[in-house]
Amino acid sequence: MDTSLLTGWLSWLVLGLGVAGSVFLLARRERWWWLYVVPAVVVIAGVAAWLLGTIVAERLFAAPLTTSDIVWIAVALAAVPLAVGQLFRTPWWRKGVAVVAAIAVIAAAGNQINKNYQEFPAVKDLFGPSGTDEQAALPGRTPKSTPTVQTTEPLTTSWIPTGSGIPTDGKGKVLPFDIPNTQSGFSARPAWVYLPPAYFADNRTPLPVVILYHGQPGSPDEWIFGDRVQSTMNAFAAQHNGIAPIVVMPDVLGSQLANPICADSALGNVDTYLAKDVPAAITTQLDVDPDPKHWVVGGFSYGGTCSLQMATNHPDRFPNFIDISGEKEPTRGSGDTARQTTVADAFGGDESKFIAINPADLMQKNKYPHSAGWFVWGQNDPDYRSDQLHNYKLAKAAGMAVQTWESPGTAHDWATATAALDHTMPWIASTTGLTS
Repeated sequence: MDTSLLTGWLSWLVLGLGVAGSVFLLARRERWWWLYVVPAVVVIAGVAAWLLGTIVAERLFAAPLTTSDIVWIAVALAAVPLAVGQLFRTPWWRKGVAVVAAIAVIAAAGNQINKNYQEFPAVKDLFGPSGTDEQAALPGRTPKSTPTVQTTEPLTTSWIPTGSGIPTDGKGKVLPFDIPNTQSGFSARPAWVYLPPAYFADNRTPLPVVILYHGQPGSPDEWIFGDRVQSTMNAFAAQHNGIAPIVVMPDVLGSQLANPICADSALGNVDTYLAKDVPAAITTQLDVDPDPKHWVVGGFSYGGTCSLQMATNHPDRFPNFIDISGEKEPTRGSGDTARQTTVADAFGGDESKFIAINPADLMQKNKYPHSAGWFVWGQNDPDYRSDQLHNYKLAKAAGMAVQTWESPGTAHDWATATAALDHTMPWIASTTGLTS
């Protein structure tokens, strides 16, 4: 279950079986097969893949898919009719092998697309979040938790967690986290929370908070796949007596393919959910440092855009942010008509309502002297690099203490998100009062 889907023997095996399956599905001696069936399937699959990867993808994901993605979608689509064709005028064994071959081709194509985005790093991630304690009860606030001591010393030097409840393996726990939509009414999917080992100490003290948003399409699970959050936080905790931030991963979409642009609009009250319901759930259910200065909000892709929206629309609540591969502005389209499409879908054509929530417009209008953050992108992601640098310049001009980082050798993928969390962890720790 821990075997990698991105590198190593399994990745090559899946690809090899896919190639073998393709050869089998194509292989027939009849002249009509090569004159009529194969060309028709190739053309239809190619056109369908192009439509899905451009027009449909732009509508669903606000950006077209890469050429590589479109090619692999075409391969997967072609496998189905070719397999169906193999069911006619062939011996029984060939019919069975054709079904298996089609499955192999689709699996290979799917994993090649997965490798482009690195969403599912290992086999276990295909079956949902791994390394979680789904059946465990969330340790709520308790009378024995003590307020954070107002001191100039960082928490990692002023507090030593003690008690038998601290996990002996030195790892934190990932648990389901319920966020009532009391104020927003937004229909969100279940969230997750990472609790560091020190949270289970008998002398527990309130801890700082990191909130991480996922991308689109996507779900809160994505920050848990491949132990992305767990690896970074557990590594930090291992060096600091089990102390690390609490990490909350809420839903920012409502469903896998939705795109409500993290604003209060006709698409849902996502802003109210993230700015009010999520903090309310955190502060009432968990022992956390309530000081917003000791909170950080971040996200990848759509989630990165969302984090900048929270930072610019609610600077008192979210003064610290990490925008990883975010867009220039919230969008539901691409190209020259992107803003027009977004305004029409979300605000009934009223552009003033969009301008009122758009980070780029807000940063040109307001000053944010108490805000700080990061703009991060992958080295092989030139379009988002341009978007990030655009907003970085606006943020700096608006008085924010901002920094940039380019992740070496990565693209618009979860490798960038994981590297960004690792790279900014020292800043997170110092900003939230864990270290000096």
